[in-house]
Amino acid sequence: MSLPSWLQSHLDAAAQPRYSFESFADEVARRMGLPPTLVTGEFERSSETDHVWMVWKSDRGGAILLLDRGDAAPRESVVIKVCWHQAPDPGDVAAMVRAYERRGRLRPLRSLLARVLRRG
Repeated sequence: MSLPSWLQSHLDAAAQPRYSFESFADEVARRMGLPPTLVTGEFERSSETDHVWMVWKSDRGGAILLLDRGDAAPRESVVIKVCWHQAPDPGDVAAMVRAYERRGRLRPLRSLLARVLRRG
């Protein structure tokens, strides 16, 4: 997604976005050890890990990432807004997704441990 002409004329070449919507989503997936994202709509891409489903949607001046943990009870989701003018790093976004994924795996372990300790 390109910047409006009135804004692009005010930015120097060094401040231009390094990634397109598609390449940014694919780079986040690559840094997580996942295959490239799948095209699921005109301005939408998706991928998934064992515990989190990720949906990327192109947005004016950036992208929106929806993280959904459908197997959680109650069901929970997180939305991350990426703005190109703030020069996001795909590694930072990948780290946020991994942290969210780990948090979901720890909660069932904690509840299992609590049940075992209550029985003893």
